[in-house]
Amino acid sequence: KCKEFQQPIIPDKITNDLSYFLGLVSTDGHIQFTKDLGHYKIMVHTSEIEEVELIKRLILLLFGYKASVYPRKTGFKNSRLNYEVYVYSKSLAYFLNSLGIPFGSKSLTLRLPKIFLQDERYIWDYIRGVFDGDGSIIFSGHNYVFKISSGSLNFLQDLHKIFQDRGFNKFKISPNRENVWDLRNNTKTEISRLHTQIYNNSSFFYPRKKLKWDSHYV
Repeated sequence: KCKEFQQPIIPDKITNDLSYFLGLVSTDGHIQFTKDLGHYKIMVHTSEIEEVELIKRLILLLFGYKASVYPRKTGFKNSRLNYEVYVYSKSLAYFLNSLGIPFGSKSLTLRLPKIFLQDERYIWDYIRGVFDGDGSIIFSGHNYVFKISSGSLNFLQDLHKIFQDRGFNKFKISPNRENVWDLRNNTKTEISRLHTQIYNNSSFFYPRKKLKWDSHYV
């Protein structure tokens, strides 16, 4: 069968939805470059089929590209499927890299994309993508926890400064396990304010995470 050839449209400006996508790629994504073969592949991973459809819609909206999906099992025989939503495109790979997403392995070296140091209008959309990728919200009794985990301490320090500059002063960085740190906030009032900021005028988000957060703040 002939395979449909697609060429993504490269956006000419930063938007809320593009910033959210950058947050997903920063955490649960990857830009793969195979130099010998000249292959460029942008991937976002999730274990939730509903999120697969969301990511596909987002990619179609942003780049006019119908992304492909590769399901695979990870771990033991009875483990759940993990889905890879991907795009083959050199131009898109270089575009995302120009905004500050590294090529190749980035778990230990990720930094806040430089575009948000130049233009901070969409920083909350980016943080929503980061939260959907590597964040969690925990409610247990009277305990409230907002957490973002990363193998890059510098990345969490970048985010910590962003939060501090906006009046969120209760964030702390602590070790989680080997080569992984947590940026966390255990203050109910600040977590409530975060909910308002992160989901304000949002078009895309992972419903399972928002629903859990909404159950305590809406």
